Amino acid sequence: MRYAQVCIDIKLAAIGNLLTYAIPESLDGKVEVGSCVAVPLRERKVVGYVVAVSDQPPNLPEGVKIKPVLEVLSPEPLFDEQLLQLAQWIARYYHCSLDEALQIVIPSGWQRAVERIFKLVNPDPSLVKGSPLQRQIVEALQTLGGDATYDELSEALNEPSPRQLSNALAALKRKGVVDEVQDVRVRPTKPRPLKAVRISEKGAQLLAELEADPNARKRYNLTDKQLSALYRLEEGIAELLADLADEGYDRSAIQSLVQKGLLDELKFVPDRSWETDALAFAAPVVELTDEQRQAVDEIVRALERLSAQSHKRADVDGEETRPSPPVPRPVFLLHGVTASGKTEVYLRAVERALKLGLGAIVLVPEIALTAQIVGIFRNRFGEKVAVWHSALLPSTRFEQWRKVKSGECPIVVGPRSAVFAPVPNLGLIVVDEEHDHSYKQEQGVRYHAREVALMRARLCNAVVVFGTATPSLDSYYRALRGQWTLLRLTQRVEGKPLPEVRLIDERVASHSRSELLSDPLVDAMAQALSQGEQVILFLNRRGYARIALCQQCNFIVQCPNCAVSLVFHAIDETLRCHHCGHHQRFERKCPKCAGTMVALKGAGTERVEAEVKRLFPQVQVLRLDRDAVVSRGEHARILNAFRNGEAQVLVGTQMVTKGLDFPKVTVVGVLNADHALLFPNYRAAEECFQLLTQVSGRAGRGEKAGIVFIQTRFPDHYAIQLAIAQDYHRFFITELQQRRFPPYPPYSHLIEMLTSDPDLNVVKLRIKAAEMAIKRAIAMLGAAGVEVLGPSECLIPRLQGRWRYHLLLRSKDRKKLHAVVDKALSLLDEETRSALVIDVDPIGM
Repeated sequence: MRYAQVCIDIKLAAIGNLLTYAIPESLDGKVEVGSCVAVPLRERKVVGYVVAVSDQPPNLPEGVKIKPVLEVLSPEPLFDEQLLQLAQWIARYYHCSLDEALQIVIPSGWQRAVERIFKLVNPDPSLVKGSPLQRQIVEALQTLGGDATYDELSEALNEPSPRQLSNALAALKRKGVVDEVQDVRVRPTKPRPLKAVRISEKGAQLLAELEADPNARKRYNLTDKQLSALYRLEEGIAELLADLADEGYDRSAIQSLVQKGLLDELKFVPDRSWETDALAFAAPVVELTDEQRQAVDEIVRALERLSAQSHKRADVDGEETRPSPPVPRPVFLLHGVTASGKTEVYLRAVERALKLGLGAIVLVPEIALTAQIVGIFRNRFGEKVAVWHSALLPSTRFEQWRKVKSGECPIVVGPRSAVFAPVPNLGLIVVDEEHDHSYKQEQGVRYHAREVALMRARLCNAVVVFGTATPSLDSYYRALRGQWTLLRLTQRVEGKPLPEVRLIDERVASHSRSELLSDPLVDAMAQALSQGEQVILFLNRRGYARIALCQQCNFIVQCPNCAVSLVFHAIDETLRCHHCGHHQRFERKCPKCAGTMVALKGAGTERVEAEVKRLFPQVQVLRLDRDAVVSRGEHARILNAFRNGEAQVLVGTQMVTKGLDFPKVTVVGVLNADHALLFPNYRAAEECFQLLTQVSGRAGRGEKAGIVFIQTRFPDHYAIQLAIAQDYHRFFITELQQRRFPPYPPYSHLIEMLTSDPDLNVVKLRIKAAEMAIKRAIAMLGAAGVEVLGPSECLIPRLQGRWRYHLLLRSKDRKKLHAVVDKALSLLDEETRSALVIDVDPIGM
């Protein structure tokens, strides 16, 4: 008999979620690491994932029997040993359960759940008199039609704590008020096939006959609509039914032709990743600069060393031999100015990896950049490239997962989640724009893709390349200390100059034609547009106006759910919250004093777009922000339109700052360079420098030199001055001094604890309990040097109807810091522990 250790897909406070089950003979050979299985747990059937298989039974008290695995739910393993080890590391480092870590490794198109369905069988009110929650459950079931899943009940009851809801349901079952049934619904989502038709041999023969004898149509009783559709398809090319319908061809006429055998009906599953992300982009093989060649050579040598070591291990094939010393796991920081050709270095490295039989993962900071990089890589490598991101349909993403796992697509391109792609024989991980905060997951398990990439490379013995024009201080610090290899690209390709940067002091600048755009910027735009060139304007604020302010009583319209003001959107004249989605009609009358002097203050991208259209009415303007990108593929469509010259001005938020390459852009305007500096965050100066440098790099990438205008009210701030000088090293040295005391990364390590609840008193009690547990843990472990900062309100104290408090732990000793958190969590009760969010290496606090 063999045994499987299974990670249960639910939280089990008392026993943990790793349990051992016997593998019955009927499933022998089918249960392996990575299998999704159904197993019994008390009186329920639950889903779990196999994390180990052994011939040795666990040590159990006498008389205790090991329950069997009931069935295997996945047709193939959902993760391998290396991805399991990665998930185990994530669970340890980010202080989450192994189940939570596995959920980010398992393909998202895999729908796994054993549905617990509760049916109302006896709604007698006398049976639920003593419990408000039990009474609410009965009322919810009556509202939901007599039965509901656990999740549906939880949502209907405003998500009470899992323990309270489970206890109440158990009590109702004992009283005979509800009954529970289970339904295993674990299957991958399948892409919906599309229907197409093409002319059959019989149909082609009929068309040939019709040329000689027009009366031949009578044998098939063809109507005019049917004959028209038949002629439309006479070339023998398959056409989608949906496309034919869009052209005006009657669906019933086409179906009649199929029934008569004159058309063949086809079904196929398209590769929807192409239509979502295909940004037309050529990537011709170019001559490398000396700096590019040196960087490529360094990376290729590392790949070849790893490949040789792998072949050597394979050749011994079980022979008795002394273990050879491990090959060093090289990590490269490719620091290159904007337009220095970092992407070409990635392409050459991936090309060499493929020739060595190795796979590659290329990470980009967010979906916004995927369209361009996918276009480049598919132009060079064709169908070997898979796309991986959350905007894909679940079925499409699962199909991509299958292609990657089978080796059909050895190259994966995508944002942070692509780091978990099951690439066989992974040899190279590229992290483009490594400084970008989008690599940090802000919901669920708060992992950082950069750190996960490092650990995955260590487990796979792969090469890692981090590329950027503005390295994060943490990364540059590691490189200068010799932990990583620093590669430099100091010149733009083809000897193109860096753009000229002009500082516009908003305290004294002239704005005779526009309140938002300074006169020098308007003049430069007019000249560039008259010469057929393009302009990018950057403002990192969405909407038309940031606040609606009553000028009589100074009342600002606030979100009812969040501690923020509502943003005015001119497109539909609404006030919207960008955090919870609340929206309401904009009223000119003040809701507090009934005054009629409500003014719109502060500008967003909508207003900038309107201002450009007013100044240049003959010019086509596109806007790129979250409000403009409302449908799948819209982002790629906007960028394609701008690249093809369908518009001359692109207005956008930070979506326009990252890695985009438009040769006709010669003028870039930054309209509020101070925005990032105003946040009370130790990274504020770093973010400002990175943002200004990146957006400036969009100018002058073609034949003509570029010019950048930075409008600011803090022209003397070192981050702005050094961004203008494009002097990263001086910025690094200056910023490093700012972080030495009090110590912030890279001189210390941080872990944030955060909790939220609709009840402010609950939040305060919970964060106080966490603080006391941490202080006890520090005392018990003798962890001198671990500081506790706070607790305090979060920067936005109320969000989506929930009050938010947090505290920060800081230490120069990473191991000691994590030990304190582990100990503190063990001292808390399950309800408090499950209500805490643990954010290791937090970005925004």
